[in-house]
Amino acid sequence: MVDRITKRSEQIAFEPYSGRIVPEYQNSKIREIFEGPYRIVYIVLKQRIDVLAVIHGAQLMPDQI
Repeated sequence: MVDRITKRSEQIAFEPYSGRIVPEYQNSKIREIFEGPYRIVYIVLKQRIDVLAVIHGAQLMPDQI
């Protein structure tokens, strides 16, 4: 599963806005993609993309990330 999450995370480098906006935050720069039951949450910055969290879909998102 770790390899699948890593590969999926690498894909956002090519199309960073392909993920959806995280509904809990309503910030167009904070987005997410899914791999199996996991949410890969990331932020799109000017020069890079940072993965903020990998969270199981059954867990609640923290108030701030």
